[in-house]
Amino acid sequence: MRLLGNIIWLILGGWALFLLYLIAAIIFFPIFLPIARLALFSLWPFGQDVISKSELEEYKRITNTEHVGSAVHTFGRSVGTLLNILWIPVGLILAVIHFMASIANILLFFLIVTIPNIVGHWKMMGVAIFPFNKVIVPTEIAEEIRLTLKKKQLGIK
Repeated sequence: MRLLGNIIWLILGGWALFLLYLIAAIIFFPIFLPIARLALFSLWPFGQDVISKSELEEYKRITNTEHVGSAVHTFGRSVGTLLNILWIPVGLILAVIHFMASIANILLFFLIVTIPNIVGHWKMMGVAIFPFNKVIVPTEIAEEIRLTLKKKQLGIK
């Protein structure tokens, strides 16, 4: 089902979205890598999910797979937060574009094939606003991380 959703997404405009994010990555060259990851996510969004680096770090701490942190790692997270703040004007524009595209697809839901695009644009909206300090992982891993964190929060083993 994910493959079908990705194919429909790609045919109905995912390729154009990928190219736009890639152009943005080239224009904003100093922050090329995070935007290039976002471009790849926009090319094939189903079967992948976005989690924050803090969720990943907490998961590593809970499961004892944590690597020793360094000052560089903390500095990178601070830089990511600063970049998120600077990215807000661009991110809001991208989020509004994704929102409008999802509304357009909702209006065309009777065509059935636009339904995956609605989901894809909703997934892209959140990461478009704040793309830094995010990690793109397979959906199963994201679900496991979130489940483990919720179990820890509720005190369930």
